[in-house]
Amino acid sequence: MNNLLKEFVSNEPRNFSFKIGKDLASSLSGFVAGIIVASIVWYTSILFLSDFFTK
Repeated sequence: MNNLLKEFVSNEPRNFSFKIGKDLASSLSGFVAGIIVASIVWYTSILFLSDFFTK
């Protein structure tokens, strides 16, 4: 599970002027990852349901 988490979290040594910058960058990457995962789930469920109702 930790290896999967490391795929979505950047460990680059970056300096931000404000603490909010680091929090915002981390939140934005989590938001993008969530959109991708949610899109895959919705796409899969729509394919499954359309196949279920066409038979």
